[in-house]
Parts: sequence; C-alpha cells; structure tokens
Amino acid sequence: MIDIDAELRAYIEAANDAPVEWGVSDCSSWSAGWVAKVTGEPVPMPPWHSADEAYALIAEAGSLDALWRDALATRGLRETGDPDVGDVGIIDTGRFGQVGGIFLAGEYFAWRAEKGTRFLVPRRIVRSWSIR
Repeated sequence: MIDIDAELRAYIEAANDAPVEWGVSDCSSWSAGWVAKVTGEPVPMPPWHSADEAYALIAEAGSLDALWRDALATRGLRETGDPDVGDVGIIDTGRFGQVGGIFLAGEYFAWRAEKGTRFLVPRRIVRSWSIR
C-alpha cells in the first residue's frame, strides 16, 4: 500500500509549474493518471489532443461527469458521497464549469489549470469516486 499523502503531495508538486498538455495533463487526464498511479490500472479514457477534441468528447458523452462515470465504472471504482484524501471527482466551479480533480485534506480540491494546479473548497461536488 502506498502512502497516499506523500504520493499525492509529490504528484501535485510535479504539476505545479508545468503547463497543461491536452490529453496528457489536463484536468481529466491528470486525475486519471493519479488513479492509475494509485491502483496500478490505467483509466480507459478516450484519447484527445486538444481542448476542442476534449470538449467534443464531453459533448458527445453529455457531460464531463458522464465521460468520467463511463471510464471509471470499467475500473470498479465506487462512487462516494463523502470523498477522502486522494479520491477523484468532478466539481462545478461556476466560473470554469465542471472540472475534474483530486480531493485533498480540509475539504480542498486540486485541479489542473492552464499552468500549474488550482486549489479550492468546492461549493458543489457533482460526483466523487473512492480510490481505495
């Protein structure tokens, strides 16, 4: 079993100064990478290489939530109404719409921004999945 706190801290620090690369380190692929790191299993997200491709996949699925729900269901991750440190999910930011990210201690949430990582306490959690 990995030390979730130490691994999560290192995972976030590695992204802090890096620009987003669509399909590699945007909010969904970064979160999927975290799931793969913790579980040892890749998340079968459809591929995208640009913001336009990502938004087209989200529109085709019906929402970011639906896109994630389909992919995470294949990995057996269970939904949780009370996310713990390291769990992943979708929140509604209001300003940026739905974004995917990782839940932190103190009810904080981290997601990838154009450069680096953003942190906030979500007003509305759309859905969350336990990584344990």
